Amino acid sequence: MENQFQTCHDLKTDRPDIGQPLPRILVLLPIVFVFTVLGAIALNALFFFQMRNSEQATEEWKLKVAEESAKQKEIVAKIDDIKGEERRANDVRDWVEGSRQIQPLAVSIARSMDVKSSIAELSLLRESENPKQIKLGFKFDNGGQKQLDATLEAVNSLGYRSYSANQTAGKEGSLDYHATLIWQNSNKEPLNLTANDE
Repeated sequence: MENQFQTCHDLKTDRPDIGQPLPRILVLLPIVFVFTVLGAIALNALFFFQMRNSEQATEEWKLKVAEESAKQKEIVAKIDDIKGEERRANDVRDWVEGSRQIQPLAVSIARSMDVKSSIAELSLLRESENPKQIKLGFKFDNGGQKQLDATLEAVNSLGYRSYSANQTAGKEGSLDYHATLIWQNSNKEPLNLTANDE
C-alpha cells in the first residue's frame, strides 16, 4: 500500500500562449460559407431555367423569322405583280396618248374627194408597236394627180405628214396610193365630228 500513491514530477516549463485567439466575428464565417453554397446552387438552377427559356425563345424567334421571311417573299411577289401591271398600264397609256383617232382622218379623206371622183379602196392601219404611225392606202377612180394632191392636203391639214409614199397610176384617171402617215403637229387636234357631220 505504500506504493499506491506515486509522486509525479512535471518537468515542463510554463509557456506563454503562441497566438491570439480568433475574433468573435469569424464565428459567422461557416454560416456565410453555407449561404454562399446555397446561393451558388440556387443561381445555377436559375441559370439552367433561364437557358432553357432562352432556347425556347430562340426557337420561337426562328419560327417568327421564317414566317416573316415568307410574308416578305409574298409581299415582294405582289409588288412585282403590281409593277408589272403598272408597266402594262403605262404601255397602254403611252399607246393611247401617242395614237390619234382614225375616224377624223377617214372623214377628211372622204370630204376631199371631188364630185366626179370616188374611193374604190381605203385602208388605215395602226401598229401597236408605234401608234404614231398610220399606214395609209387608198385607191380612187377619176381625178388623177389633182385629186391626190387635194387628198394629201386634207391629210396634212390634220397634222400628218406622208413618208415612203408610193403611187401607181391606173386607167382612166384611177390612182393607187400607199404611204406612212406620222403625226407631227401637236398644236392641231384631229377633226371632231358632230351629229351634223355624220
